[in-house]
Amino acid sequence: MRAIRFVVAILGMLLLGACSQVQIRYDYDVRANYASFKTYDWLAASKQAKDQGAKVEHTIMDRRVKGAIERELTAKGFRLQPSGDPDFLITYYPVYKDRAYATTSQLGWGYRPWWGPHGGVAVSEVRSYTEGTIVVEIVDFKTNQLIWHGAAVGALTGLETPEDAEEVVTREVGRLLAGFPPKH
Repeated sequence: MRAIRFVVAILGMLLLGACSQVQIRYDYDVRANYASFKTYDWLAASKQAKDQGAKVEHTIMDRRVKGAIERELTAKGFRLQPSGDPDFLITYYPVYKDRAYATTSQLGWGYRPWWGPHGGVAVSEVRSYTEGTIVVEIVDFKTNQLIWHGAAVGALTGLETPEDAEEVVTREVGRLLAGFPPKH
């Protein structure tokens, strides 16, 4: 019975760890007057996005991320103002990086308490994957200065199904925009 409880506890910790692999990072201009912001519009693409050659090739994911951002901003009381002079401009872009990790498995044939493992082989393998990040930038419309930059590192990684993608993107955009506007 103890062994079963131990295995269940380990599996629970692994599942919790799998749910929190996305890292939220942001930076902002402490001098910006965030309290005056009420309206926003979409910026076509930031200079940084153009410099990195980032572009959205996947229109379904583009709509998914933009929709999640708009829902979060609406919930915070901001209003989309596509014509006129909004208070701030917002853009997002995906960043994809190839990553790798190594695993090693010990395959042994026996164990002797006074010698440790006896015989066997160590098998190492390098696996690669693509890490996808959502980057959001906010520019003050009046000054044309970047005032808020955030990233949900890993938010676009390992999305297996459309339902999974919808759930993860919505959750991680919410976590990311929890830091906007900053509370200083």
